[in-house]
Amino acid sequence: MIHPTPRLRFAPSPTGPLHLGGARTAMYNWAAARAMGGTFLLRIEDTDQARSTDASLQIILAGLRWLGIDWDEGPEKGGDFGPYFQMQRLELYAAAAQRLLAEGKAYPCYCTTEEIEAGREAMKAEKTGFYGYNGRCRNLTAAERAAFEQQGRKANIRFRMPEARVMNVHDLILGDVEVNTKELDDWVMIRPDGVPLYNFACVIDDIGMKITHVVRGNEHFQNGHKQRLLFEALGAECPLYAHIPLILNKDGKKLSKRDADTNMLDYRDKGFPPEAVFNYIALLGWGFSGDRDLFTRQEMVEAFKIENIGKSGSKFDEEKLRWMCGEYMRRWTPAQCVQQARPWLEQVVPAGAFATHGAWLQNVIACFQERVALYSEFDSKIGWLFGETVVMDEAAQKNLAKDPAGPAWLRGYADVLEGANLPPSYPRDRSAADRAVGLPSKKDAPAPACAFDTPAQIEVRTRAFTEQLGIKFGNFVHPVRAALTGTDKGPGLFDVVFLLGKETAVARLRAAAGR
Repeated sequence: MIHPTPRLRFAPSPTGPLHLGGARTAMYNWAAARAMGGTFLLRIEDTDQARSTDASLQIILAGLRWLGIDWDEGPEKGGDFGPYFQMQRLELYAAAAQRLLAEGKAYPCYCTTEEIEAGREAMKAEKTGFYGYNGRCRNLTAAERAAFEQQGRKANIRFRMPEARVMNVHDLILGDVEVNTKELDDWVMIRPDGVPLYNFACVIDDIGMKITHVVRGNEHFQNGHKQRLLFEALGAECPLYAHIPLILNKDGKKLSKRDADTNMLDYRDKGFPPEAVFNYIALLGWGFSGDRDLFTRQEMVEAFKIENIGKSGSKFDEEKLRWMCGEYMRRWTPAQCVQQARPWLEQVVPAGAFATHGAWLQNVIACFQERVALYSEFDSKIGWLFGETVVMDEAAQKNLAKDPAGPAWLRGYADVLEGANLPPSYPRDRSAADRAVGLPSKKDAPAPACAFDTPAQIEVRTRAFTEQLGIKFGNFVHPVRAALTGTDKGPGLFDVVFLLGKETAVARLRAAAGR
């Protein structure tokens, strides 16, 4: 009997990493369970012993945790309906198979691979329109079975498919579908070594674990017909099925390794924010609302219904994923960004800066939040702040050499900054600066009172200097930025001066000017 509380499962095989399609399947089952106040369990289908590894299992678990998909029962959690690894459930499969054999709903098959293939070729030649197993062992006598066993043949156990029976099946996504069993062959339930195949183990587990809803990829739609008949043969109620469409590439074709990373942890390691990846994957077949694409996990749970998953395939577009990552990046405070991007920031930021120069580092990050989509992009953009010397790219070199008067401008501007009330440069003591400094980079967050010249005040000084020289401000900015950062891109020039601090800004200007 179906359990009164909704119970859904994600059942990966530990033969590889958690990929995009698997992540979406897990996400939809998780969201449906949470939306219905039910239970979400994780079951490991590890019957492919040649390819199943603990390393793959750990990668799958880590991928789920990174996406924020938690499970109520399963590995590391336990539960009342375990074991949750199929290779620990072999006795349950054997008992169910023996019952079906005793009731005539299954039979031993002694056919070799060559005989099965010969049967298929014969049906093709006869143009029967059916190319599955030909049922050669379906009605063997006891004597014929004994003869095969004397030959040393080992038997698979096959399910006895009802002949020419029309079934009307309902799918929560695809609707009502008519299926004729004459199109389905007698499929193998258990191999001679006692290890079950997917369709059989899946049903026995779903019965034993009281699964009420099965949400999975559309590639399992035909399997669903076989599984419905097995539920019936065992006298068990079939869960409600929902088969979700494929994820496609931008051209509408089947997604391949060229179109997306095959391991969800690759997105983690590349610095994709997990909240954004979760959000984007959820939209590959389901919509939150007509006028809004960004939502939290909790908002998804509150809005999610299995029946609202679309019937057609959804296109994966990494450009849109990166856009969504940028949208999330701009939602967070600089302090949140520093914390979440820390593994990448640590590649260029001295370890002590996180504790001793926290406010300054937040100001640095605030200057770039509009310019990055991934955490991993911060380190390449802020490295100029920490180098002992400036490494000039090609564009900066051109800007620095564009006007013969440039070196004189840089020396004069160094004098201006030396007389300004700028913050001290990192890594000198900035305790006073950390208490008072704030950049007006966040539009919704007013800058606190500052003990030093603010970027706006630095701008006033700078414009007064260019007017005194009688040069265009735009012509002045480019060589100064080149001298200070080594590039022609980055935050506003006066934010750059403010972040570098007096000693470093002056030293870099004088170095670029040749003293």
